[in-house]
Amino acid sequence: MKDNILLTNYKGLSQEELKNLPIDELAFIAHEALQNWDKLNQRLNQDSTNSNQAPSTDSPAAKAKRKAEEKKSSPKHGARKQGAQPGHKAVSRPLLTLEDGDVVIDCKPESCSNCGESLREYSDPEPYRQQQYDIEIIRRVTEYRKHEIVCPCCGETSEGTLPEEANQSAYSADIAALVVTLTGLFQMSRRKAKLFVEEVLGVPISSGSVSNLEKEMTYAMQPAMEEIEMMAHNASSGNADETGFGMKNGQQGWLWVLVTEYAVLFRLFSGRGQAYASQLFGCFEGILTTDRWCGYNHYPSERRQLCWAHLIRDFKSMCENGPEAEAIGKALRKASQLMYRMWHRFKIWKCNEEKRGVKISMTVLESRLQAIRARIKALLEEGAKRGVPKCGTILKVEPLLWTFTQNEGIEPTNNAAERELRSAVIWKKRSLGVESERGGRYAESTLSIWATSQRNGVSPIVFLRELIHCYRSNAPTPSIFSVFKK
Repeated sequence: MKDNILLTNYKGLSQEELKNLPIDELAFIAHEALQNWDKLNQRLNQDSTNSNQAPSTDSPAAKAKRKAEEKKSSPKHGARKQGAQPGHKAVSRPLLTLEDGDVVIDCKPESCSNCGESLREYSDPEPYRQQQYDIEIIRRVTEYRKHEIVCPCCGETSEGTLPEEANQSAYSADIAALVVTLTGLFQMSRRKAKLFVEEVLGVPISSGSVSNLEKEMTYAMQPAMEEIEMMAHNASSGNADETGFGMKNGQQGWLWVLVTEYAVLFRLFSGRGQAYASQLFGCFEGILTTDRWCGYNHYPSERRQLCWAHLIRDFKSMCENGPEAEAIGKALRKASQLMYRMWHRFKIWKCNEEKRGVKISMTVLESRLQAIRARIKALLEEGAKRGVPKCGTILKVEPLLWTFTQNEGIEPTNNAAERELRSAVIWKKRSLGVESERGGRYAESTLSIWATSQRNGVSPIVFLRELIHCYRSNAPTPSIFSVFKK
C-alpha cells in the first residue's frame, strides 16, 4: 500500500466493502481517522485562552468556562467583576468657568423653615453648584463677492481680487478636522460622516468632498508622521505587533505597529516578512518586546523580550494534548502564575522603596525569579524529551523570556502593542481594509496620530485642526510632542 493514499478514497465504501479490505489498509484508515479527529477536536476547543483568537470570538460556553477557571484560580476573590475595581479613583464632572451667554439660576429659600422670617435679601457665599451642559451649533458662512466695476471716467472694467483662502477648499479647517475625526479616529463610513455634517451642522457636503478632505489631510499629516517615526526609532524600548489588513484589489496586506513610551507608529505594508519588519524598525536599537513569530528573529536576541501572554496560551493548549502533555502544561502554567505574582509584588515594593529614596536594582528581581526560571526550563526540557508540542520550540528561545528581569521598565507581555492594534482590527472588520495607496497612508497616519496624541496629553481634534490650518497657509507644522517637551 502506498503512503500517499488519501483517506477520502475510502469515503464511499460500504461496511461490507471495508470488511474485505486487507488489515494494513484498515489500520491505515483508522490511523488517518484518529489523526483527523484529533485535529478537528483541537480546533473545536480553541478559544482566546489557548490560541491567538480574539476574545470577542469566544462562544458563551467558552466565556463561562474562562470565568469559572478564573474563580477557581483565585477562590478568595473570584473572577473580576465588571465596572470600577476596588481602589479605583473616582471621576466626577468638572465645574466649568462661566462665560458670556451662560445662564445662572439661583435657588434660594424664600423664608426660614423654622421661624418663617423672609430670606430673600440674603445669599450663600459658597452655594452648592450643579451644572447642566448644553451646546449651540451655529453655522457660519463666509461669502466672497468679487465685483467688476466700470470706471465712470474711462469706461475700463476693473475686477476685485479674491484673497488666497477663498481659492482653497470650500470647507474650513474646523470642518476638515471634524470630518477626519469622524472617518479616521472614530472610523465612521463616509456616508455617515456626510450625514452627520449635513444633519447636525447644517453644512452641505458630498461623499466626494469627504474623500477630498481625507486626501488633503493625508498630505497635511506627513510632517507629523515623520516626527512620530523619528521619536519611535530613538526610543529605548518598544513593543511590536502586526495584523492582517485588506489592500486594493483584494490583496492581503499587513498593518504593523511599533509602540514606545511617547510615540506609536503604524505602517501598512504588502507583506509580513523580515524585510517589512526592518522597514518598521528603521534605526530602532532599544529593547523590543514581541511574540515568537519568525519575522522578528533578525532582531538581536540580547535586546529582545518575548511575550508571556502568548506563552500561557501555549501552556494551556498543552493541557489538551494527552495526559503527558497535560501534566507538563499544568506545571508550566502554575510556574508562570507564580512568576507573575512575584513580578507584581516586586514592582509595588520597588515603587514604595524609591519613593523613600532607596534605589532598587533589577538584579533583585533576577535573583528572586532564579528558582522559577530553573523550574520552567526543566519542565520545557522534560516536555521536549516526551515530544510535547511547542516545548522544544520554546526551549530554543528560553533566554529571551527573561530580558525584563535585567532591564528596568520592560514588561513581560506584549499587551501594549496588542491594545493599540484593537482599533485597527475594528477598522478592518468594518471596512475590510483600504482600496488605494492614499487610503493606506490615511489609515496609518490617523491611527498613529490618534494613539500618539493620547500618550502625550494632546487633543487629537485640536491637533488635526492646527495641521490643516498650517498646511493651507504654508506655516510650520506644530509638534505633537509639544506637551511632552514642556
